[in-house]
Amino acid sequence: MMVMIHILSNTAVDYELKRELRKSIDSNLYHISARNSELNISEDFRFQDDNIHFVVLKRNGKLLAGEYPMAVSEEMKNILVRNKLSRCVNCKGEAYYIRDVRIGRIKTGSKNKNRGVFVRGILKKSDADSFYYTLEMVSCISLVGILCLILIFEIIFSKRISRELKDMCKTAESIGTSLDMSQRMKCDYQYQEIAVLAQANNRMLDRIERTFQMQEQFTSDVAHELRTPVAVVMAQCQYAKKVKQSKEYHEVLEVVYRQSKKINNLITQLLKFSRLDQDRVQLQDELLDLTEIVQSICEEQQEKAGDKVSICLHLKEAVTTGDIGLIAIVIQNLVENAVKFSHGQGQVDVDTGEVEQQVYVRVEDHGIGVKPENKENIFRRFYKCDESRNAEGFGLGLALSAKIVEKHKGRITLESIYGEGSVFTLYLPKR
Repeated sequence: MMVMIHILSNTAVDYELKRELRKSIDSNLYHISARNSELNISEDFRFQDDNIHFVVLKRNGKLLAGEYPMAVSEEMKNILVRNKLSRCVNCKGEAYYIRDVRIGRIKTGSKNKNRGVFVRGILKKSDADSFYYTLEMVSCISLVGILCLILIFEIIFSKRISRELKDMCKTAESIGTSLDMSQRMKCDYQYQEIAVLAQANNRMLDRIERTFQMQEQFTSDVAHELRTPVAVVMAQCQYAKKVKQSKEYHEVLEVVYRQSKKINNLITQLLKFSRLDQDRVQLQDELLDLTEIVQSICEEQQEKAGDKVSICLHLKEAVTTGDIGLIAIVIQNLVENAVKFSHGQGQVDVDTGEVEQQVYVRVEDHGIGVKPENKENIFRRFYKCDESRNAEGFGLGLALSAKIVEKHKGRITLESIYGEGSVFTLYLPKR
């Protein structure tokens, strides 16, 4: 920048000095004339104006009026005359700006030839450009001052930025050391980029914390669900050692079988979850006639429920594509839950149909319903609305159903009034 200022200032100085010399000569020409054989110089003509010397000379360089600067008078006499050309010449190591302007002709010599007469302006560069060099020096000093100020502010801002980044690093290290996911990265929001980074990290920490909580809850739930049947199996095995009658022995084996089956069902559902989470399940793209699937499942559930619940079907055409086995699991879970939570001699309504670009299966019961505060958690793994945990099942059915429907690009909605019943609706894209 300083080199650029130097180059630009020299160019500006050269231009300004030539312009000043030209204006001074032009203003002085009003007071001198050369016509025929006479040279007329009025009293207002200035042979020296500030730092500019004026001389009147012929084309051959002979002086007619005025004087050159004493130090370079001999060298100036040998400089050729060039009309209206501003130039810089060196005389005895000094730079001078000169300009010649023709004012007319006069007759000289025995042959009475017309010779041109010129006014020459002479400006010593060192006398005139000190002011411009002062400006250049002031500009350079100002530039250095500005750069120093910028450097100072940069140091201050960099310290503030680095302080916030160091605090964020300390928080990250603390989280990694203590595994305390409740900590969050803080910033004073003075710098937008750092604020965005802190917010992004905090959102990531929120998700990690929720994942950790879900993992801890998952471990606790699995342990609880497995502990009861395993304890029963162990107790029955201990009892079987003491049993001598074949009838009691058979009953013990029956209990062990039921509890083992319960454990097997839990493990099977957990494996399905694991495979779906890891995308290890290859979805089959098959034609799905939901009316046939619903009718088959409802007949089976009606047979199991007997007279306890009446399942009413309202079936309209609903055809799409997907994995028949997985979608059947979803519908079966919805119908089983509706039967399970219905009151005695209650009714379950199952509808199918199409709406816009979707097909749906709607399952409505008139049972106990779901409390408003439980609706958000109803699709969570191992979640049971019955806080006593004595309800039948593991709390995996709806969670598994939601995962399967998600893989099919669909959704399950819930509408419920506590004490009056619930409506679960499965939506799948129509293909």
